[in-house]
Amino acid sequence: SCMQLLFFITNQADQIPAVLARLVEAGVNGATVVNCEGMAHMLATSAEAPAFFGSLRSLFNTEETGEGKMVLAVMKDETILSAKEAIQSVCGSFDEPNTGVMFSVPVMHFEGVTKNKA
Repeated sequence: SCMQLLFFITNQADQIPAVLARLVEAGVNGATVVNCEGMAHMLATSAEAPAFFGSLRSLFNTEETGEGKMVLAVMKDETILSAKEAIQSVCGSFDEPNTGVMFSVPVMHFEGVTKNKA
């Protein structure tokens, strides 16, 4: 069966343990959590910010530490919907600014599969 790589990026680091627990319940056997920083925060704290960025700064939640979390998980196509629902059950929808983003891409090649993931 085909596989997908699910990306979930948020600045709500405190929600990650609950997200991971729900992903396990949804049938996701493994995930990687990576620290990341968004463009808005990096530019807001940088001398490299374009001149117009100062006026845009108020649109971004730069009060945050800027430390985001990215969850990466490879899973079968048939697991992707329940995984997305698991994340939304913790985080809600991503309609509001600064709540996070979630997307998936097809995986063309994958090595290191365990019996549980195959």
